[in-house]
Order: sequence, then structure tokens, then C-alpha cells
Amino acid sequence: MKKISLLVASMLTLGMLTFSSCSEKTKDSAKDTVEGAKEDTEEALDETKSDMKEAGDDFKSKLNEDKEALKTDIDGAIAKIDTKIEEADAKMDKATAKEKDKWKARKKELQDEKDDLKVSLNNLQAETDAKWDNFKMETRTKIDKVKADLND
Repeated sequence: MKKISLLVASMLTLGMLTFSSCSEKTKDSAKDTVEGAKEDTEEALDETKSDMKEAGDDFKSKLNEDKEALKTDIDGAIAKIDTKIEEADAKMDKATAKEKDKWKARKKELQDEKDDLKVSLNNLQAETDAKWDNFKMETRTKIDKVKADLND
């Protein structure tokens, strides 16, 4: 019985030593794993922030390019309208009374279109990024209408 008790006590002591030494290793391993995961997460977060900033910068650059192109188109359309208004004035000087009324009406249409484009030009800088595509489409439609009207 003494042998069995001694044997059981030895086994229990050996088991406790084994388990306690493993748990320290396990704790260290778990701690290393957590620290590694934390570092990986921080690196991934930094990369994501950098990517988002880069994407935002690209978007702003594209937006500014689009705005400048649209401004150029609006300026061109206004210049064409001014030319047509001058032509209408010249034709009114030589026209009969009946034709003058026709040219005055045409000049008013052109002036209204010009004013509408000027409003769009003034709104161009005020438009937010979220509304940009819709604004651009509406303004392009106005420019196309003016071009079609000028070709008639």
C-alpha cells in the first residue's frame, strides 16, 4: 500500500509539474499569438487608411478634372450663344418689322439659354461630390440642347 501511495503521489507530482510547465508555455505562446495578431491588425489598419486616402485623392482629382472639362464646355457654349446673339442683332438691323419680331424672339431664346448656362456655371463650384454626377448630366443635357438649337 505504501508503494501504491508513493507511486500515486509521484505520478501526481510528475503530472502537476508537467501540466504547470505546459501552461506557462501555453500562456507565453498565447501571449505571442495575441501580440502578433495585434501587430498584424495594426498594419492592416494602416494599409487600409492609406488605401482609402489614396482613393479619396484619386476621386477628388477626377472630380476636379471633370469640373474643369465641364466649365470649358459651358464657356464654349456661352461663347457660341454670344456669337448667335450678335448675328441676330445684325439681322435685326436689316430686317423688316415682321422679321424683327422673329429675330427678337430668337434673341430672347438665346439669352434665356445663356442665362441658364451661367446659373449652371455658378453652381458648378458649389456642387458636392455626392451630387456631382447628377449635376454633370443635367448640365451636359443643357449644353447638348443649346448645340442642337444653334445647329437649327
